[in-house]
Amino acid sequence: MQQSEFAFQPIIPVKLGADFQWLLNPMLTFNRNINYPQAINQLQTVQLATFFAPRFTGDWYAGIGPYYQAPASNSLNGSRQTGLGVSAGAFYTPDNWVLGVAMYNSWGIGSDLSGGSANVLNVQPTVAYTSNDGWTYNLSSQLTYNYTASNTINQLTLSGGKTIKVLGHHWQFQVGPTYMVSAIPSSAKGWGAFFNLTTSIPN
Repeated sequence: MQQSEFAFQPIIPVKLGADFQWLLNPMLTFNRNINYPQAINQLQTVQLATFFAPRFTGDWYAGIGPYYQAPASNSLNGSRQTGLGVSAGAFYTPDNWVLGVAMYNSWGIGSDLSGGSANVLNVQPTVAYTSNDGWTYNLSSQLTYNYTASNTINQLTLSGGKTIKVLGHHWQFQVGPTYMVSAIPSSAKGWGAFFNLTTSIPN
């Protein structure tokens, strides 16, 4: 099966006084799955990861907060259970480096398993290096374990790109190969291509 995935994942900071902030990370994902000759458009369930984070002054950043996953509109779009759980992340950022992990653990609420279970653990470790002239090289993994089905998907991505300034805003692009280390029958398999575009919007 061939799969194209398009994800929009903004990070929205909300100030909670001088020493804390609440980071909101809604995740909107659209998949186009092609299992020749059939093609299926899949609008995956809306997810919201949140992180209560103190304002660190050193090289460490960390946060934790509640996680929510909306039930899918139909079984083709993912789990029809509501997912409730916890999201967390921790990153070490010495000069030119970012090393860390973000994760969420979801527990499925409801008995409708027609689209699969929302009992999942998702872990995303990453290692990134940024040169003094704005080039960034990143090795990351996205590992998802489904407790109910007892299966694992693990996608490994190696990417590189540069930060540029356009119309007063900084933009970073990343491109590179991705490989599905472990897969399930309904997921993509083998090699693929990765493209990411990130920008920051000033307050």
